Amino acid sequence: MKKLCVILLASILATGGAYGMDMSKHIGFGVWGGGIMPLNGSFNSDNNLSDMVGFYGFPAVEIKYVVIDKVAVGINGGYGYMPLKDEKKPAGYEDITPAFNIPYVALNGTFNFGPMMKAEDNKLNPFVTAGAGMYMWYFSRNERTDKIFTEEVLTGDYQSGEELKGSSFGFNFGGGVEYFATEKIAVFGRANYHMAMTKDEDKFGSDFGPHGFLTFGAGVTYYLFTGTE
Repeated sequence: MKKLCVILLASILATGGAYGMDMSKHIGFGVWGGGIMPLNGSFNSDNNLSDMVGFYGFPAVEIKYVVIDKVAVGINGGYGYMPLKDEKKPAGYEDITPAFNIPYVALNGTFNFGPMMKAEDNKLNPFVTAGAGMYMWYFSRNERTDKIFTEEVLTGDYQSGEELKGSSFGFNFGGGVEYFATEKIAVFGRANYHMAMTKDEDKFGSDFGPHGFLTFGAGVTYYLFTGTE
């Protein structure tokens, strides 16, 4: 990771000239990482989600197609993992890390402001993005694959009942800025607000969900031209 950061920084510092911001007919392959944190949503009658779980790391990937210079569409996905706070762990769970997991896949549209900038040597592209998709959330006891938390987690009994999990529709919106280190490589920073419609009164009662959270971080996108000159 350190070596990758050094290479990207060297590329930025060494690059000169104008690349222009018309990325029409390019496919972008992006990876990024950062953090995820809960913002809003009810966990039970006494606690919000932010009272129960905390901040953790967040990886994501994206494939997008720049339809015209200002507009792109793409598919992105990430894996949210928010551990239960120590003070909220029940007796017997002090040495493990229960967590709220929320992997997702979404279809997003992006509007690029870079082509609107008049400087001939501009390499900056601020952007906004919004989309919707599916959030495959679940609670885990310790490892991410150990889906043994149940609906009784809502009342403090972590030992019985069916798994507390679901697949819920959700949406996201946010923005960021990317910097074109070369004609094909851009580094970027971004933040997105997500709302997952996790509420299900029949299964989990009236006090659980929906839930909102924030993802933020930095990454790199490689652009491949798919058109004809």
